[in-house]
Parts: sequence; structure tokens; C-alpha cells
Amino acid sequence: MAAEPLPAPSPPKFKLLLITLATSTVNDTEERSEAGKLTPERVLAAAAHLFRIRGYSGTTTREIAAELGVTKATLYHHIGGKEDLLYNMSVASLEGIFTDVSRAIAMETDPLERLVVAIKTHVKRMLTDLDNYAATVTELRSLRGERAKHVQELRRRYDELLRTVLRGAVEQGTIRDDIDLKYLTLGLLNMLRGTLFWFNPAGDLSPEELGDVLADMYLNGTLTDSGLAARSA
Repeated sequence: MAAEPLPAPSPPKFKLLLITLATSTVNDTEERSEAGKLTPERVLAAAAHLFRIRGYSGTTTREIAAELGVTKATLYHHIGGKEDLLYNMSVASLEGIFTDVSRAIAMETDPLERLVVAIKTHVKRMLTDLDNYAATVTELRSLRGERAKHVQELRRRYDELLRTVLRGAVEQGTIRDDIDLKYLTLGLLNMLRGTLFWFNPAGDLSPEELGDVLADMYLNGTLTDSGLAARSA
């Protein structure tokens, strides 16, 4: 009767330990490498992307760390908490769009052209900063205390900038004055900010081209001459 084959010997414990240590060393090296690449801009970009697709409350700091390729502990060396990220991206986004639109309208003297430029510049800045701006618009309620007040004030400041541009065109007589300025402004802001929810960066229109479309729609409407005649009949 043939002897049963002996079972394969188990690897020696010291070899398993070496394998574990080697794997740990590789992971630690990768972690240090990624941690060394962390910048405020990279951290905010990763957080903003997740906030836009998952929502602020649906995103954890562990997921943000994973997106960056670091551990949660490493991430906390760079941030005080998740709310810090939302606050900083909101401030940067609102200050950025205010600066861009202010500079653009300062180059124009005609009130109507200032409005056209404001619309186009808003769309370009908003959609090239899509993740940050979307998180700012949709997650404001997640900020608390002085941070919420500060971001709300920045948002009011920007809304007032557009209201002032619109007022100039109304006073010029190129924008109708039978609609309250408040609603002209709210309608414009709603149209512009609403694109955040359906714009596709890989779609048919670039931010600049979409800016042209929205400026034309807001200023000229969508009715043809026959449509206008039918409405007035």
C-alpha cells in the first residue's frame, strides 16, 4: 500500500512576516509619495468633485482621502474637517466669479454690452469651475455660523453686481422696464445657475458657446416674428 503523500510544509512564519513587512513598506512608500503631492488646490478639487456627485452629507472624509490616494489620518494633517473644505471652495468660487465678471464689464462702456459680457463671463467661469461652483450653489445650507453668513454675503454681493448691470440696461432703454428689476435679476440668475444641473463638459457645446446661446435667449427670447405676432393677436 502506497504511503499517503505528506502535506506541503507551511511557509515559515518569518517568511510570512517578511512578506507582510514588504507589502506594508510598499504601501507606506506610496502613501508618503501621494501625501507629498497634496496641495490645497488638489484637496479642494477632490472634495468638490465628490460633493457635486454625491452631495456634501453623502461624502465622507475617508472617501475624500481615498480619492486622493492617502489615508484619512494623512488628510487630517491638511484640513480641520469636511466643513473647512466646503467653506474654502465656496469662498474661492464666489470670489473668483465676482472678480472675472467685474473685470469683464469694466472693459465695456455700453450698458447692453456690459450685460452681454456679464452673462458670457459668468457661464464660462461657472462651467470651467463646475465642481466648486456646483457645490457652492447646492450645499450652502450645510455651512454653519459665521461661515454661512460670510458665504451668503459673498453670494449677495455677486447678485447685486448683476442687478446693477441689469439696471444700467433698463435705464438705457434696451431692457424692458415693465418687469420689476428684482425679477429680471432672479430670472437671469436662475437661468445661469440652472445649467449646472445639466451641462455636460463632453457635450456639443463648450462653456463659451453655451454662454452665447443663453445671452441670446435672455436678451432676444425664443419666439420668431410669427410667434410674436401670434401672441399679440
